[in-house]
Amino acid sequence: MRSIFTCLGYSSPSKIRIRPSNDYVFLSGYGEDARGEYLRGTVALYQPKGTPCRGIQMKLVGRILRGHHGPSQTEDFTVHQWKPFLVDTQPNSTSRGRDVYEWPFEFLVPGNQQESFTGCNQCSITYRLEASPLEGHTESRTYVPIRLIRCPPTSSYELMDPLTAHGKWAGKIEYNISVGHQAIALGGFIPIDTQLVNLDPEVKIVRARFYLLETHTASNKESPDSQAYYGQRQVPEWSLELDKGDSCRQEWSQYLDLPRVLRQCLPDFNGCESSITHTLQFSVTLLDDGLESEYEASVPVVLFVSPELPITGWGFFDRSDKTGTKEVEAALAEGIQTPPEYCKGQYLSEDEECGSPPPAYTF
Repeated sequence: MRSIFTCLGYSSPSKIRIRPSNDYVFLSGYGEDARGEYLRGTVALYQPKGTPCRGIQMKLVGRILRGHHGPSQTEDFTVHQWKPFLVDTQPNSTSRGRDVYEWPFEFLVPGNQQESFTGCNQCSITYRLEASPLEGHTESRTYVPIRLIRCPPTSSYELMDPLTAHGKWAGKIEYNISVGHQAIALGGFIPIDTQLVNLDPEVKIVRARFYLLETHTASNKESPDSQAYYGQRQVPEWSLELDKGDSCRQEWSQYLDLPRVLRQCLPDFNGCESSITHTLQFSVTLLDDGLESEYEASVPVVLFVSPELPITGWGFFDRSDKTGTKEVEAALAEGIQTPPEYCKGQYLSEDEECGSPPPAYTF
């Protein structure tokens, strides 16, 4: 049956499909030592038979949003524009009455290109592939989001070293915190080894926990008088089980499981007048003479996106073609040089992924 548009003399518009090999690109390192990666794929034109079309044009574009909790400023820019893909040969195939033309594409994204970033609702850097017919038919325009991801270089030895913090609280509790390595793969685990020693038998440890504190700052160098944004939020929290049989010493050696939903925990970022940083907070509540007091110690950590668990252009962890491993914790302990594998059984369900996000930033 012919459509009403055909009866009225209108032809069905062309369709364009962009199929990147991956909708994410990994950049490595910083400054002059930064390394880029190829963005590759194919772009296809589905053209109704008998309808003329010279070809398509495609480009990789970016958008920077700087709100800083004031008037929003949007900056659009083009990273790369390909030469037009011209219809000058026979179609590669046919599909449902349409001629199909297909072209491969590639572009080496430079290592110094600013990576994708999403902070508060008014600060972001996003990228996407856009394609449209050379004739300029807007109804046939299509796009695919692309995420540029920067991971630390394997030469970042300081990020591979363990971190420690130790001291005393009120002269009554001695603490020692050790984190296996400073660089933590997003969606992975934080290896911790922690001890508490009670120096006063009159003091009771009633609660112990770890939590990750995420800090987002933003400034506007073009407007020195504008107020910089500073916000913090507590992302995951891990309660620690107390040994009821030992009132003098508590020990924990375990892995803290990070969320596998991007909006619940973001990677570290520094650029375009914005930054995101993380500290691992160790909090202990003491009961002394009937009064409860909370004490804290912190260790800075760096969250990065591992090539073993990329984030897609749509903002989801890419779980395709991931094989499980029986030694997840051992792989994690190796840090940057041995990115972690992830067991399929550890992933959250789709219902959990759509759950409530952590609280908004406070300032």
